[in-house]
Amino acid sequence: MDGDYIMNQIFKILVLMVIISLLFSACGNNLKTDTSYSVNQISEAIISAQTNISPLKPLFPDNDYFNEYLSNIYQINADVIKDGAIYYADGMLADEIAVLLLKDNSNIKDIEDALTKYKEKRMSAFLGYAPKQAAILEKSIVTVQGNYACLIICDDPQKAESVFKACFSNNLPEIREDIALLFDSTATTQLPDNTVSSTTTQLPDNTESSTTTQLPDNTESSNTTQLPDNTESSITTQLPDSTESTTTTQLPDNQEDVYDSAAILKAWQSGNKAGLSSKNLSILDACSEIINEVISKDMSDYEKELAIHDWIIDHIDYDDEANNHSPDAKPDPDNDNPYGAIIHKKAICSGYSSTFQLFMDLLGIQCITVHGSTTTGDEHAWNMVQIDGNWYCVDVTWDNPAGIDLTASVKHKYFNVTSQFMRETQHVWDESNTPIADSGKLYK
Repeated sequence: MDGDYIMNQIFKILVLMVIISLLFSACGNNLKTDTSYSVNQISEAIISAQTNISPLKPLFPDNDYFNEYLSNIYQINADVIKDGAIYYADGMLADEIAVLLLKDNSNIKDIEDALTKYKEKRMSAFLGYAPKQAAILEKSIVTVQGNYACLIICDDPQKAESVFKACFSNNLPEIREDIALLFDSTATTQLPDNTVSSTTTQLPDNTESSTTTQLPDNTESSNTTQLPDNTESSITTQLPDSTESTTTTQLPDNQEDVYDSAAILKAWQSGNKAGLSSKNLSILDACSEIINEVISKDMSDYEKELAIHDWIIDHIDYDDEANNHSPDAKPDPDNDNPYGAIIHKKAICSGYSSTFQLFMDLLGIQCITVHGSTTTGDEHAWNMVQIDGNWYCVDVTWDNPAGIDLTASVKHKYFNVTSQFMRETQHVWDESNTPIADSGKLYK
């Protein structure tokens, strides 16, 4: 009797579970898998609901760059996409709304995975450089409905997702009449006929818009030069008056004028600039001027290091164009070396670290460049410097974050810190090939 009762109860529980499952399934299907809104109207409804969003550039299938954006930026096969609308922000701004309609839902999981990988990679590109934007990316969402996939990167992704879902209900969300005000007025993409905001500029017939912009690697190895033991670290801040060697070596037409730290250091130590290329001569002259401005002979190595660190922070900006997805993005071609940093005042992490390295070499302060990555996998570079016999880590790039007021605590957060601190702040490197910085933070 007891056994029959137990079996009967188990049967009832199983039936109830099946009913609940069916109810949940039915609830999930309350939202339709189709909508009377176009993909662009869905995008505009999502954007309309945001109270704080960056100016966005619109991109549609009738633009040649649309398919290239899918394949090169999202890593999505354009052949599986029936229609789409992509709204993205420039440079070091993270906001992005994309709605993609697939030809069928057999590829929906692949598209969802690709968009998820994209937002994760995008977040790693902003990590440390633009913390506020990285935070927006960290809470971003990828959601799907039927044959539709939606990438949501904005300040309020939960609200954006609810608007996206509402587009598949009987109560369609509203689109702002002044939606065009939220779009980048410099965008050169024609909006489709069914859009509310069809006032943007059409590309002229002879304008080529199919050029894609490859995001540059955040680092490029730069050779550092060890000063000999007998090198005087209290440098002479001006080249000898007797040296008037502004003549530069003429490079062959097929030889690129590249940054050469060893040649610059040799010229600095010898006072003979005759063999320098035009670019390296410009770097050396600028470094000489900066050193004369901020360094005095009575300074300690620490004081010299701090003065150079702060000059870099105060005068160089991260090259926003390096993270710009626009086809007309123009990252500085020298943003990975001191020419871009010192002459053009634009750099990526390898530009910051190689500039700091060069100054330390010129000042006779032992320094190395560490080529590592962030915990999210993106390449990253920083420095280690030896002061009074102790090694310290210095990440000049992350001491100059975009969108943050540069108080003393912010601009020196990664100045002369320990290896442990670097590990705890998403830095990864081959520690077997670098000194250990374990003397505590040095910042007076």
